[in-house]
Amino acid sequence: MGTLTTGASAAVLLAAWLGAPEDEFRQQVAPLLERRCVSCHSAELAKGGLALDTAESLRRGGESGPAVVPGKPAASLLLDYITGDRPEMPKSGPPLKPQEVAVLRAWIKQGAAWPEGVALQERPAADNDWWSLRPLESPNLPDVPPSERSHLRNPIDAFILQQLASRGLTPSPEADRRTLIRRLSFDLIGLPPTPEEISQFAADPAPDAYEQLVERLLASPQYGERWARHWLDVVHFGETHGYDKDKLRLNAWPYRDYVIRALNSDKPYSQFVREQLAGDVVAPHSMDGTTALGFIAAGPWDFIGHVEVPESKTDGKIARNLDRDDMVVNALNSFCSVTVQCARCHAHKFDPISQADYYRLQAVFAAVDRTELTFDRDPEMGQLRQTLLADQRRLERSVEQLAGQVKELAGPRYQEITARLDVLNRQDRSGFRPPSEHGYHSQI
Repeated sequence: MGTLTTGASAAVLLAAWLGAPEDEFRQQVAPLLERRCVSCHSAELAKGGLALDTAESLRRGGESGPAVVPGKPAASLLLDYITGDRPEMPKSGPPLKPQEVAVLRAWIKQGAAWPEGVALQERPAADNDWWSLRPLESPNLPDVPPSERSHLRNPIDAFILQQLASRGLTPSPEADRRTLIRRLSFDLIGLPPTPEEISQFAADPAPDAYEQLVERLLASPQYGERWARHWLDVVHFGETHGYDKDKLRLNAWPYRDYVIRALNSDKPYSQFVREQLAGDVVAPHSMDGTTALGFIAAGPWDFIGHVEVPESKTDGKIARNLDRDDMVVNALNSFCSVTVQCARCHAHKFDPISQADYYRLQAVFAAVDRTELTFDRDPEMGQLRQTLLADQRRLERSVEQLAGQVKELAGPRYQEITARLDVLNRQDRSGFRPPSEHGYHSQI
């Protein structure tokens, strides 16, 4: 709603109410009441006898009389409760902001329109202070005293030096080259440097020797192998199913290799996200678009509940619900740093994700099932496979044509024999035991 003052906000909103009051109620007033009022003032919990979840309860008011008098903000007790130096309401949480009060004041002044049949329900306010929900900023660099500027190698150092100074600390001495190459090697590729690499770096006179070492390690295949482990841990990747039949996932490795390949190729993060959530849509004919979908099936899988128990049974339904829950949780935890799994069973008052929103998210994955997908490791192999499949389809059509010709040339006798064989094949032979001289494979 911006940062307008109370008076200016009311003027702007007043013009909006004149156009479409019911739309403005849904967009402005209803969300505000649901976030800040309905938790204490609803049909289930009408503190002070006041409920604000329906038009009828609003007109009825509470123990002190009508909370809202349409067209008369000054006579509406609701505004008295939420304004002043020490507002009485809401009892929990901070007072309403001036622009929020202006929304309610303008609504009341325009007649307190409430669309027919609309009932409000509590909606917890999102915790916008959580780090992953804050907008990106580009703060100004802190001032660094001239005596400390020799420590500045990049803009981040200015913030580090500011925090050190605020705590009465000074930077540690710069590490020697033998220490630097060991730290860097373990950090980037997870392996120690060889004695030859240590000697070469220690004796390198180039002023950018450290930067060159960083680039060399980042270009190493081991860099992706080292850092892919962290992402695979985040998405709880496993090469077995888990649960009581912890079967091997013989075809899990393509997703693991995809993550390694993405890191080593410096794939843009936005593309990395899209491919893992919808690779079959954004890159349907590429190897990465197929293998990246392993993200959705990376977690544990109940083999018994999915394969050995039909979906019509309760255990089968539970297994599939848990599987969809794992997909939702993996996506939101990994990409949004937001926990949503509590909402599967609980409607907590202050959770940022409501239970209704959770099941809307689960519906996104409701039609997803795990299966084996065919993909091509390189374009040439893909072209060859498409050519061979086209040849196969052409030969199958030729076989069908020949079979039709045989049937036509054989005449009625062939059709009679074929019909008799079809009848015999459909007969129940559960109690039939062929004579031993016919062989174990005889069925007629």
